[in-house]
Amino acid sequence: MGCDSRYEYIYKFVSTANWDPADMMGGLQAGDKYLDFGKLYVAKFDADFTGEWIDLATVANGTTITAVRGSGSLSTAPITYTVTDSNEQFWNTRLLADIAGGTPMDRPEWGGVNPRNGEVYMTLTNNTSRRVADPANPRVYFDNDTDGDGVGDAGSQGNVNGHVIRWREDGSDPAATSFEWDIYLFGAEDDDIDNPNVNLSGLTAENVLSSPDGLWFSEKTGVLYIQTDDGAFTDTTNCMLVAAVPGEVGDGAEVDVDNTAGGAGVVRTKVGALGTLRRLLVGPIESEITGLTESPDGKALFINIQHPGEDGSNAAPTSSWPYPLTGGGFGNPAAGEMPNAGNRPRSATIVLTRIDGGLIGQ
Repeated sequence: MGCDSRYEYIYKFVSTANWDPADMMGGLQAGDKYLDFGKLYVAKFDADFTGEWIDLATVANGTTITAVRGSGSLSTAPITYTVTDSNEQFWNTRLLADIAGGTPMDRPEWGGVNPRNGEVYMTLTNNTSRRVADPANPRVYFDNDTDGDGVGDAGSQGNVNGHVIRWREDGSDPAATSFEWDIYLFGAEDDDIDNPNVNLSGLTAENVLSSPDGLWFSEKTGVLYIQTDDGAFTDTTNCMLVAAVPGEVGDGAEVDVDNTAGGAGVVRTKVGALGTLRRLLVGPIESEITGLTESPDGKALFINIQHPGEDGSNAAPTSSWPYPLTGGGFGNPAAGEMPNAGNRPRSATIVLTRIDGGLIGQ
């Protein structure tokens, strides 16, 4: 599980009960069986590219911490907190993760398990408050256009474009308390292609992306789908869905990331081999691509398009998706294609199939 805020943590819950296939349709009763009893862990990513799962139940009663908390950033006033109950791991989880020594991450959001090898992937959407780099969150840099107008402005500093981390549990055991890790993918914009300290994954104009958010593996093909929820790259393109065929943890190399320009010095990380990564679709203006699944035969993808035209208004719409614009088409103002005020934009689910009716991603 990811806690989608700046400097928050990655967790896993290991149920006391082992899975019984007879509970497949067990509903709430099965939920009670598997979720009422177990261990809740926070992830700690070490500099040698191993990590550990720290059991939050091991945080002792009476432990006191002075922590900076609030609004998903490290910029608010510190609070002093004392653990008084062994169950506080379930209702003051973030604070116990602070005490336990988890690694604060850059907005961990969606996670998925590679069906081909059991490795786990987690998106780290971005963190424009990051000023100190560490191996698992190794970039602090400046982006000079964050309002989407294509013109340099006050910009933003930190991990502006996000990344995807992955790990392999020891022995490929989901209940293991240690793991190996690397970073599968670093987001970057097209103006960062030639900057080796930002474009660590070697992206090109054909597959650049920013702010990975949704993440899902196809059980049929093993293809990894990554969806973006971006505000930094929209001066160039809208949010998108990319498809990837990744390798495995450790298939890349260690690199030194020079964050001197961003004020965070040099930090060593491990970058995974990119494998195949291709842009599959681009969404309408001011939308987020989020949530997808496939038909049981793997021949159709269902993809959610959320809040298109969110910056517009009834009086001045910026989109009329999924309805065509006035002048036809879906978004070329130079050709007279403007939002149709008679059709407000709507969130929707689209269905993607191959023309030949074949398996998606094969």
